[in-house]
Amino acid sequence: MSLSSRKIYRGNMTAGGSVTFNAPGTWVTPARLLRVDVEGQGGDGSAGNPGTAGNGGAGGAGGGGGKGNSGNSGGGGGGGGGCRAPAAPLTGNPGQPAPSGGAAGGSGSPTYNVSGQPGSAGGAGNPGSTQPGGSGQPGSAGNPGNPGNTGSTGSASNALGITFPGGAGGSGGTGNPGATGNAGQPGNPGTGGSGGGGGNGGGGGQGQGGLGGSGGNPGGQSGSSTLGVTNQGGGGGSGGGAGGNGSFGGSVGKAFLKGTASGGGGGGSQPGGAGNTGSTGASGNTGTAGSSNPGNAGQPASPATSPGVVVTPQTSYPITVAPGGFVTITWNAQ
Repeated sequence: MSLSSRKIYRGNMTAGGSVTFNAPGTWVTPARLLRVDVEGQGGDGSAGNPGTAGNGGAGGAGGGGGKGNSGNSGGGGGGGGGCRAPAAPLTGNPGQPAPSGGAAGGSGSPTYNVSGQPGSAGGAGNPGSTQPGGSGQPGSAGNPGNPGNTGSTGSASNALGITFPGGAGGSGGTGNPGATGNAGQPGNPGTGGSGGGGGNGGGGGQGQGGLGGSGGNPGGQSGSSTLGVTNQGGGGGSGGGAGGNGSFGGSVGKAFLKGTASGGGGGGSQPGGAGNTGSTGASGNTGTAGSSNPGNAGQPASPATSPGVVVTPQTSYPITVAPGGFVTITWNAQ
């Protein structure tokens, strides 16, 4: 599209005038026209691209599982009771309880050659304690965002060999960093071991040894039968693992004819079971991605003027006009 105006003069002069192009076209110079002024402007620059958002940070690792401690060993069994000596009014003494929390001993027998009561079985040990799991690890920081690309420069306008550049492109937008990942979950507590079983009680008088507890060694040996001496029962068996020993058997007083057997010792105990380690805690969640900012607007082109451009009369010249730009050709009477 073009607009033109012309003043009419008489004679051989070419009248002055002007023409404006807002879109591409062709301009034919009038006869005898030799010099013109050209003003023009290119197109505006395009907006910058938006920035790229940063990724969220990785979640922290879960804490390690807690340790479960072993259970306590069971108590030893008590010693068996002794029986009365011959021709003596004394009753056999009861068996002694096992040490370190073991069971009570059996009661003595008032009758000669009748066994005293066996000792009681030891009690079971307490289950092991547990420890809490470790703390989870903190998450990683989010990644930074990247800026967007700069917008492209506006297209140029061109007329009669004169170029009018376009505006600069807008700067790219910024990208915000991602959020930090969540911390991992604490580890689960361990499982405590089961308590050990108690030892069996020792046998009664008559000199037999006590029964060994589960996992323990046999009970005590038979008592002495030497004339005129005090008789003691055998010692208790050792406990299995960390179990306590059984007690001694019961005794009789001074014998009148000969000694009689005393009760056997108590049995040992079972060790506690081993604890189990807890499972590892779950990893934390990944942080959320950052946001993106839009790019900045492009810059408008600046108009410029080139005076005194030489042209050839009655010649067609192509005119290039960028979107949003223009070209104006002005001349005086010549």
